[in-house]
Amino acid sequence: MYEIERKFLVDKTRLKLPRKFKSVEQGYLMRAESRSLRVRKIDGDYILTLKIGKGARRVEIERPLGKAEGVALISKVLDPLIVKKRYAVKCDGHVWDVDVFKGENKGLVLAEIELEDEDEAFTRPDWVTREVTGDRLFQNSTLASHPISMWREAFDEFCYPAASLVG
Repeated sequence: MYEIERKFLVDKTRLKLPRKFKSVEQGYLMRAESRSLRVRKIDGDYILTLKIGKGARRVEIERPLGKAEGVALISKVLDPLIVKKRYAVKCDGHVWDVDVFKGENKGLVLAEIELEDEDEAFTRPDWVTREVTGDRLFQNSTLASHPISMWREAFDEFCYPAASLVG
């Protein structure tokens, strides 16, 4: 019922992605302070997810949907769908979900790690950069309504501050 998840930006130049990935499309049916209800299509399967809370530890309830329900709900989302490829990357006993965003969020690459405990130790690979756990700008529910294409210059400066100093 609870998920403990930390989220980080990724330096794409340091990460070699595996060949295998899952195609993900997701949208939000409801979004309120510290709550969201989303429908997600992953390689043809549909899932309805309720998330409640802020930060690394949140309530998460997921239910599989039949195709007809999934298609009907995904057609009712509030904003354009988030489209991404999800890769599973193993590192020192953990599996990182690495999302490579497409469409209006193209250029964004995020890595998430699910933990058993908030204080659980884990190895941070060299391709993991700034932590954005709890940062509203990098929550999928925000990326749906306020994609990085709307704030590209600020996004580039936030993610690659050294690059902004070069001519």
